Amino acid sequence: MRNIESLLKVIKWVQQIWHWLSSWKFKRIFGKDAGEEYHIIYKINHVPNRSVIFLSYKPKFKRERYSSSTNLTTINSCAETRAIGHLVYAFGEKVYKQPVITSDFDADDRMDISFISLGGVTNLKTCDLLEDVSNFLEYSGDSIKGPSTLVAANQNIDFAFIIKIHPKSNPERTWLCCAGVGEWGTSGAAWYLSRHWKKIHKWAKNKSFAIITETRRGSDESTLSVHRFLRNGKAGEFTKLS
Repeated sequence: MRNIESLLKVIKWVQQIWHWLSSWKFKRIFGKDAGEEYHIIYKINHVPNRSVIFLSYKPKFKRERYSSSTNLTTINSCAETRAIGHLVYAFGEKVYKQPVITSDFDADDRMDISFISLGGVTNLKTCDLLEDVSNFLEYSGDSIKGPSTLVAANQNIDFAFIIKIHPKSNPERTWLCCAGVGEWGTSGAAWYLSRHWKKIHKWAKNKSFAIITETRRGSDESTLSVHRFLRNGKAGEFTKLS
């Protein structure tokens, strides 16, 4: 009986160590704030009912602000709904505290947070990430350009990017984005990140990285990595791995 109790204690101890190790690797990809205050940020898709005027700052991307606070009923995009589901599943497996689902409007003025933004330049936090000096990708909405790389969606295949940076103004925070040329690219990229973060950890560790993915329209689970980039030590400079 004592031998059985001792064996069960050992098994429990091994399981705890394994969970801790897995969570540690997870945080090296998603950032140390995973399991603490962490946000998955979606864009509000309904038509705004007031105008917001920016007096001094002229952003690189057109920023549309909507006058609604966080409300899950405003997630009109099926792609974002799928993407949130993929990511929440991954967080639920590896950390005890789920991320906060936040609209880009509510998070627009918050720069000292860690997050994953979903979608392209219609998402205000994606704009913040793309405008940061640590970013190196060029995203026009219908194509993605990296060092020696240019991709654009076609009738059957959608492309997307996954990028992780530490913003210059708040380097302790982690900003990630999953954005597609089309909606299937966005949800496919979120699926790839949620299912293959361990594979990403093998080559990226805790460094900033970017991945360009391709997704067959209609199936998130068809998503493949087609190009990989890893930060080489200087802000905004990445090495193409494949």
